[in-house]
Amino acid sequence: MKVLIVHAHHEPKSFCSALYRRAVDTLTAAGHEVVTSDLYAMDFDPVSDRRNFTTVADPAYLKQQTEEKRATDEAGFAPVLEAEIAKLEACDLLIFTFPLWWFGMPAILKGWVDRVFAMHRIYGNGKFYENGLGKAQRRAMVIMTSGGSKEAYGGFGVQPPLTTVLGPIEHGVFWFNGFLPLDAFVAYSAARIPQEERTALLEKLDQRLRSLDGEQPHRLAPMSDFASGFGADTKKRFMVTVTLKGPRDEKFKALIPDEQRRLAEMKREGILLSSYIGAPQADPWRGFLNFRESGEDRVREHLGTLPLAAYFDFGVTELMTI
Repeated sequence: MKVLIVHAHHEPKSFCSALYRRAVDTLTAAGHEVVTSDLYAMDFDPVSDRRNFTTVADPAYLKQQTEEKRATDEAGFAPVLEAEIAKLEACDLLIFTFPLWWFGMPAILKGWVDRVFAMHRIYGNGKFYENGLGKAQRRAMVIMTSGGSKEAYGGFGVQPPLTTVLGPIEHGVFWFNGFLPLDAFVAYSAARIPQEERTALLEKLDQRLRSLDGEQPHRLAPMSDFASGFGADTKKRFMVTVTLKGPRDEKFKALIPDEQRRLAEMKREGILLSSYIGAPQADPWRGFLNFRESGEDRVREHLGTLPLAAYFDFGVTELMTI
């Protein structure tokens, strides 16, 4: 497998840089062909303008996409940019390693995306989502450090949920260009954890990367599901209200891990958009599952695959936007 790792941290002694080096070493040792772009070490220029090109489409007015089309047609990308584009085009797995700054990528990495993902060369002319560069076959992954704790990004903390924070990257960069996202690897509170926790995280990353070949990516909605490509979704939304039929016995408790795994699988498959369950002491207890599917019958088929289905009643309501 050909791997491109794009690293964005200015301090080589940082834990983020340690994660980057471990990723390079582990994937190389596993037999993969690893190519890197260490952006600060390269002194990569993140500013996207005419410096991207050796050709000119319109000298009087700079429209980036027009110039990208001309450069694509006439081999007119600046040499440093052409080299980065070629790395992207060749990779089977794209990895971004960076510290979370202001709920997003550092500017140097965002600038790399702005310059390297050029219209007509990388995207456009029908090359979007499953028809994009990755063709829904290539994969992509974030390896990230954060200042905040896992609880802060868990959906009940002061920060936005991690899925919201990573959406512009995993959907807007990876999947928009046909790369299916793998689960992000996040080192929370990296600057404040003890050395033994850092060592454990490096080992955890090592184990994760050695098993990447068998890991299932997230299946995001394909463009073919939407009217005229960028129009309305042809699939519907359903809210399922889950109630208990009776008491939770020992068998119920034993099946909880299997239930959690099945819910995670449905989320990874893009069937289940979100899930919320009532606190154990809630009376009456309720659970809420938000599905994206073609019809209620398909939703009920999925519900039937839950290990705890026999313990629940399911009320299914089709949703609409307001």
